[in-house]
Amino acid sequence: MSLEMTFKGGQRRFALRLDPLLVAPSDAGLFPAGSVIRTVYGDASATLGSGRALLLQLAHPAIAAGVRDHSDYENRPLDRLLGTLFAVSAVVFGSREEAEQIGSAIHRIHTGVVGPGYRALDPQLLCWVNATLLGTAALLYQRMYRRLTPEELDQLVADSRRVGEVFGCPVSEQPGTWAEFCTYWHGAVAELEVTDTARQVAHSLLSGRGLPARAIWLPPLALARAVTAATLPQRIRDGYGLSWRARDRALAAAALGGSKALLPHAPLRWRQLGPELFRAPPRP
Repeated sequence: MSLEMTFKGGQRRFALRLDPLLVAPSDAGLFPAGSVIRTVYGDASATLGSGRALLLQLAHPAIAAGVRDHSDYENRPLDRLLGTLFAVSAVVFGSREEAEQIGSAIHRIHTGVVGPGYRALDPQLLCWVNATLLGTAALLYQRMYRRLTPEELDQLVADSRRVGEVFGCPVSEQPGTWAEFCTYWHGAVAELEVTDTARQVAHSLLSGRGLPARAIWLPPLALARAVTAATLPQRIRDGYGLSWRARDRALAAAALGGSKALLPHAPLRWRQLGPELFRAPPRP
């Protein structure tokens, strides 16, 4: 089963399908076939870390305040998460034209996201959002498959800078190598603060509040909570008050261990989820 997104009348539309979408990555995109970022970002392992990336973003007080003030997170808790995943997939796997469209749409939306102490177009916030995607994808890919070489990690950072640039983060304000990224990452994580607002938004997301047919989502949400708790830095996990009892550790170990055992042997058409997450609007 796969999830398809289309654009109609300027609005996102989601649809579940019983087979992979098999949307071919564009040959006219920012990144060539076989590039490190397409390999890492397109793999199903990256999806396992989506909750981690989002909670790290929300642990920046300015981002949490913006989500609180400018989104309907209580009734549509997955909108921000899915919107970010689709935008990244479009930039990494789509054509240059589609990447430009995504960049324009993000800038247009973020222009109105301002409030006391925050501005969504602040390069520091945009760079942090992009960094959480890079750091999480690299962590999960290496945990599920293999260690990336120093050269591959540097190339992944270089590719990620181009994604960040589309989102509105100047290349000059982003780390240029994996070593620089690690230095930036540890410094940024040390300054994070899980506010009451962040906890409230995270609870809505991880509890499935507002989701249609919520009962169907409860098992995958339990797995998502466990994996998120397992992969977050301990201080951030404790800040969110995420349960980390023996049962949670066992569930996370089963989810991560099972994925590590199964994903490397799964057909590529099922593993490579990046292109499946985005379907461009029909040409006029």
